[in-house]
This record gives sequence, structure tokens and C-alpha cells, in this order.
Amino acid sequence: MTDLENGLKQLASVLFSPETPLDSLPVDGFKPHAPVWRPRLAAVLVPILMEPEPSLLLTVRSHALKSHAGQVAFPGGGRDAQEPFPVATALREAEEEVGIAPDTVEVMGLTRCFDTISAYRIVPVVGIVRGTPQLQPCPREVLTVFRLPLAEALNRQAYRLHQVQHRRRSYQVLSMRSACWPVWGATAAILSHIAELAERASGP
Repeated sequence: MTDLENGLKQLASVLFSPETPLDSLPVDGFKPHAPVWRPRLAAVLVPILMEPEPSLLLTVRSHALKSHAGQVAFPGGGRDAQEPFPVATALREAEEEVGIAPDTVEVMGLTRCFDTISAYRIVPVVGIVRGTPQLQPCPREVLTVFRLPLAEALNRQAYRLHQVQHRRRSYQVLSMRSACWPVWGATAAILSHIAELAERASGP
């Protein structure tokens, strides 16, 4: 077993099982001040590409979209009808948005949920994409795609915490240094959490 394969196996050991009930997953991210908070559910695939080099696939959302236009994100979206959530949702959205075939994804597990200021509760599904996918970004939803080297994503020193103002309130937001596109908000928070998990899994 290579060091990379061993590292991914260790990471999988600290993820939540894909069958974990949604209400059993911890929630991080945006903390609303309103007494009633009913965020819409969404699932994203965190695709680990092994070829030609270990990397994560990220999208830049189309400027025509109503929410989070032009931002860096993982492929994902809301649940469709009665499909199993979150795994089936994440796999379907990844196929629709970037052309990753569901049968090429080895699901490793789930991370904690992340709430966003736009009232979504995102459930990240981490999966290894086998082979070299023939990516086909959907032009209605995706401006472009890029690969973030896995080593960069797992470097905890790459993340920074910021104070931002929104509607006269102050919030903490994460960002990540990337040579390709600025990564911030929920996507940076998910990446930072995975980096933390990988560090914890590797042990002292």
C-alpha cells in the first residue's frame, strides 16, 4: 500500500458512515441569530481525483446562477424527489454538473454539515474518483472547473480566518490560498475541516 493509499484509508476511518442519519451529523458554519432556522438541504461531492495526480475537483459557478454566482464550489445541489440523501444527491449532481459517472466514485464517507449564510445546510460526501474522468461541465451551471492538488488542500497553514460584515452583523469566514481561484466561505470551511481530519487521522 502506498503512502497516499494509506493516508486515504486513515482519512476514511475518521469520516462518518454514508448511512449516518442526517440528524446525527454535527453542524458547523453559519450561526443564525434568528430563533427559527430552517436551512434547505443540499449535498456536495468532494471528488478526490487520483489521475494524473492526487487532487480535488472544484467548480466555478456560472455568473448566470441566482445564488453564489461566480464562486468556487464543489459539485452539488438540492435533493431530487425521494432519492436517498445525501449520497445519491451528491453523485447525481456531480454527474449533471461536471460529468463524473456515479459508478466511478468510491464513497469514503461524510463530514459534518455546514450551514451557509444563504440558508443552506450542506452535507459533504467524500469520494475517490477512479480512473481519469472525461469531464463535461454543464455550461448553465459551471463556468469552469479546476484541480486543486491534494497536498495543497490538506495543508492547514493555507487557511485564514476573516471577520466580515453582513447586514450589520459580524461573522467569521474562512478563505484558502489557491493559485487558481479564490476559495472562501463554505467551500473553504469544508476543505479546512477535511485537512483537520486528515491531520488527526495520521496521528502524532
